[in-house]
Amino acid sequence: MENYTAEELLEIVEGLGLTGEIVVDEDNDVSIEISIDDLEWSIQLGPESPFYRSVLLSSVNVYEEVPQTFVNRWNRDHLTSSICILMDSETDEFITVGSGHYAAVLRNSFPFYGSVTKEFIEFMFHCFHEDVCEFLGIEEIEEDDEGNSVDDSSEYEPIPVLEQLQLELTVNPNQSARSLAKSLKLSKYEVNHLLYQYGDLFEKEGTSPPMWTNKGDTHE
Repeated sequence: MENYTAEELLEIVEGLGLTGEIVVDEDNDVSIEISIDDLEWSIQLGPESPFYRSVLLSSVNVYEEVPQTFVNRWNRDHLTSSICILMDSETDEFITVGSGHYAAVLRNSFPFYGSVTKEFIEFMFHCFHEDVCEFLGIEEIEEDDEGNSVDDSSEYEPIPVLEQLQLELTVNPNQSARSLAKSLKLSKYEVNHLLYQYGDLFEKEGTSPPMWTNKGDTHE
């Protein structure tokens, strides 16, 4: 099994352009806390210091009413995270916090089996961060523009999104995900997902924000 230190994992977080801090609680459990304005999530590392074998990613949001429908839809539609509503294990009743609000926890976890690479961990952190944005309603995931819709009557087939991304970076290399999303009339979520998913096609430089290019001088 592969092992990573908290410092190595924090370096991966910062490589995504995020701000994180290593925190040790009174039980000597270690976590990395990510906080950007109103967005917060954590990476729990447990008591295995200094070499960790797994991570638990989590973020919390509160609701005035039990968000059961939202939770059911989320767990149906998302692959890299799930949501649970906090419940009292003895009474099976939903727990209220603060002024009668209900807490829902977004989670994902994975072990470092099979020589897990830093690139894989980076991708999983990226996916969870994007899910946190959606979960907290901080970042718009879909940004439709009526003026840029594809004409169904056109005789031409639309270019696949992945090829659009490669073409855009051929013509205008060294762009941020936000710039690419604007140029291609896509959501930043969709662009980031492709950039990190296809690490054999794209490479990045820098962290604030990462600037992307096609890997090598040509693309298929």
